Amino acid sequence: MVLRSTGFFVLACGLVGASCSVLFPGNDAPAAPTTTWTVHAVRVNTVGYVTLREKVATVVQRAGSPDLSGATAEIFDMNNVPQWSCVLGARTTDPDSGADTYAADFTGFDVQGIFYLSVPSLGTDATAQSAPFEVSDDVFRDALTRSMIGMYGQRCGTQVSITLGTDTWSHAACHLKDAYLTYLTGAATISPSLGGWHDAGDYGKYVTNGAFSAGMLLAAFEHFGPTLSTLALPIPETGATATGGTAPLPDFLWEVKWELDWLLTTQQPSGGVPHKLTALAFEGFIMPDRDNSQRYFTGIGTAATADFVAVMAEAARVYRPYAPSDAAKYQAAALLGWSYLQQSAGPVIPADNSDFGTGSYGQSSDVPNRIWAAAEIWALNADGGALSYFETNAKQVDVNFDWDNVENLGTFTYLLSAQTGRDPAVVAALSVSLTSSADMLTATANAAAFGRDLSGYWWGSNGAVARTAMNLWVANLLAPNPAYLDTIAKSVDHLLGRNFYDRSQVTGLGYHPPLHPHHRPSAADTVFDPWPGLLVGGANSTSDVPAGSDVNWVDVQADDEVNEIAINWVAAFVYATAALTPPSAPPSM
Repeated sequence: MVLRSTGFFVLACGLVGASCSVLFPGNDAPAAPTTTWTVHAVRVNTVGYVTLREKVATVVQRAGSPDLSGATAEIFDMNNVPQWSCVLGARTTDPDSGADTYAADFTGFDVQGIFYLSVPSLGTDATAQSAPFEVSDDVFRDALTRSMIGMYGQRCGTQVSITLGTDTWSHAACHLKDAYLTYLTGAATISPSLGGWHDAGDYGKYVTNGAFSAGMLLAAFEHFGPTLSTLALPIPETGATATGGTAPLPDFLWEVKWELDWLLTTQQPSGGVPHKLTALAFEGFIMPDRDNSQRYFTGIGTAATADFVAVMAEAARVYRPYAPSDAAKYQAAALLGWSYLQQSAGPVIPADNSDFGTGSYGQSSDVPNRIWAAAEIWALNADGGALSYFETNAKQVDVNFDWDNVENLGTFTYLLSAQTGRDPAVVAALSVSLTSSADMLTATANAAAFGRDLSGYWWGSNGAVARTAMNLWVANLLAPNPAYLDTIAKSVDHLLGRNFYDRSQVTGLGYHPPLHPHHRPSAADTVFDPWPGLLVGGANSTSDVPAGSDVNWVDVQADDEVNEIAINWVAAFVYATAALTPPSAPPSM
């Protein structure tokens, strides 16, 4: 393996003699707008496949084409030498696209290297084969690293610079006047609230989604600490020790800390937390340091406060061994917020957001948020009241959960906690529910033409597909089943090219990744390639372009309904790729 240094970040290239441009065309230099991309008949995970895990490709043909059932599919190395063969499964019709599809299962192929899969009966040109892919034990480390770089790229309130290959993305410190209190206290003054992550393709900062994203990342660290503690990121803090710490804080936790420390600035003396910090309207497509809009806190919301409590309690646990001073701050904030929630039955969200035209993140109930908060408070300090609230209200595990339905995060913590005092009947019921959700996801993935483990399409459904990795991983911890881990791999396969489009859905990663996401820095800078490591939302049945289609993703900047990015989708992708990445030795300093 040849290692090519790109600033702080080390990019692994040259595997078995190939360059990065073989696996990731266009990543080493800005792609020309006139680039022509082959649409392959064979759809694969264009980053690669993990050894000893299930490996499946999908062959796609127009409806009514000659039947390919039983035809041979061959794997070739990059010198065009055949390495393996398998036969295509029976023809099926993909209900979402109407195309004829065939599964090519090459699970038994575990030779490490870079390959492509071809169906000789379709011809000999590039359309009869797949994009290149890698097979290795550690194939997703670069994907994992890039997605965390994507989180770094969303930083607010500071200068950001990322260099990969010949591309450098950067902006100066932004939004240094956050945030006006006009809508929170009535005072036209600023309460400093710098830092945090820009939420999505816009520059707002939203407490519910920010806490949800950080919570998923902290769960990833709890579940995959040996992998994530050695992850090297191109961040200014790399190698530094936190106040009160005795060893360097892992880069991964430094990045999450950027969001946690912003969240701390939002808490009010009462313990309550504003719902969001945004301008009154979305910004234009300008760089963040050029955005001079006045930005405001909204009123306090109980859903936001509960999510804040949950992530602060979780952070107090996670950071205590590395950053005890910060852990103490997180714990104090969690307990103050929990006290506020005990005294407040509402409002669920601020009573009046009518002056704001930015993202609403509205909810009709804050019970899921309180369930998550209760589980994390109990796991933190064995609070009996918090345990009682969780066990009374947590009823089942959802197959699909999101920022407005976060109780799964609490359930995962509850089921994995070493705290004593749980009701065995509740533990048993939630364990059965979790296993059932994992079984359902696995069955759906096995039946789907492209390995997708969820049915239906909505705003951000790519993120939901990545997020199912949490159900599957925790279920596997409680009731080990290799099929659950295979389903995580299939979900990642789908997001990285085994899909109707023959395209990766993550910027800068895999074959023909998105080039025009709905993301203001990507649109406003002078670099042709978009900012890296960002998962786009994907197909959306409620989108009006075209109306009601299940395969309507288009790589168009203006179509935010299918091509926006969001931190909760990227965080879910981080979790999914971490689940497939083995630990490694710490980098030499």
